[in-house]
Amino acid sequence: MVAEAFDLGRPIVSLVPHRFGAISEETWTLTTLSGEFVVMRLWAGPDPPWRHRLEQAMELERRAWEAGTALMRPIPPRTPAFGFAARVHGYGLFRVYERPRHRVLARSDEIAEWLGTTLARLHRLMPLAAAPSSAPEWYSFFREQEWRQWLEAGELRGLAWAPALRKRFPMIAEASAWIAEAFASAAGYVVTHRAVEPRNVWMTASGPILVDWHGSGPDSAPLEAAHAVVSVAMLDRRSPEPERVRRAVAAYVAEGGQAPPAGRAAVARYVGMRLSHVARLIRATLDVSEGNGTDSSHEEVSATQELERLPAMIEESIAWSELFR
Repeated sequence: MVAEAFDLGRPIVSLVPHRFGAISEETWTLTTLSGEFVVMRLWAGPDPPWRHRLEQAMELERRAWEAGTALMRPIPPRTPAFGFAARVHGYGLFRVYERPRHRVLARSDEIAEWLGTTLARLHRLMPLAAAPSSAPEWYSFFREQEWRQWLEAGELRGLAWAPALRKRFPMIAEASAWIAEAFASAAGYVVTHRAVEPRNVWMTASGPILVDWHGSGPDSAPLEAAHAVVSVAMLDRRSPEPERVRRAVAAYVAEGGQAPPAGRAAVARYVGMRLSHVARLIRATLDVSEGNGTDSSHEEVSATQELERLPAMIEESIAWSELFR
């Protein structure tokens, strides 16, 4: 049914479940007489509640593909439901890509110039006239009062992470404030990929490609650029490497990108995402919006570990931010 919906030719074997790096959707490999394909189920029902976000993400991906951005080749369906997606009766909403032969990004891969150029070209595709009405959720724009409420609830219930949160509370409050300020003053808002990180860069015979576009949406171009440059340069490293950062930023600016911010703002996105991850773990254990009433012992342990690591993470991030001047 999938092969027919996307005109892939006659299947040779059944769908084989497969995990493709950071891609979070349910995925399979499909082999037909025409080749190998990545099959992705976006939603098991007729239409996801966030359809408008998927449409926007697929529009950016379409423009990126047409502009020559290196990514998995999307296969258009015979009868689109919207964008590159098709409905397969009784099974939900699907997408298909040509399957690339690839490996994960390694420390030895030199992609600084590719990264800067790709980001700058991507940021030209869907500019926004104004800042989005709300900041991306991963910036951890949680007010100090919200963290305090979680702390009080955790202590009341004797949750494992509560002592660690009590100890890290001043640091979290301070970091949350400068993360919010960085986004408010960043400008350069665009619809963009929003997850340009090592896990989403695959190496192929023809060079790097950028994958996992379904989280695309509004963001600050210079903040995303700084985050992407730092996260790739930090791959399997602990100490800053100025040359990798300098080359990527130079390529980004040479291609027309807005210079990333200086100082702590350069790592606001990176630190914000880590804080947001901690917040999700905490909220899950408190059964706040994301909790489901099941055993949360794993989240408790993970939240505690993340909180204990916060000082080192923030210190390391700020050391990298000093390369942006």
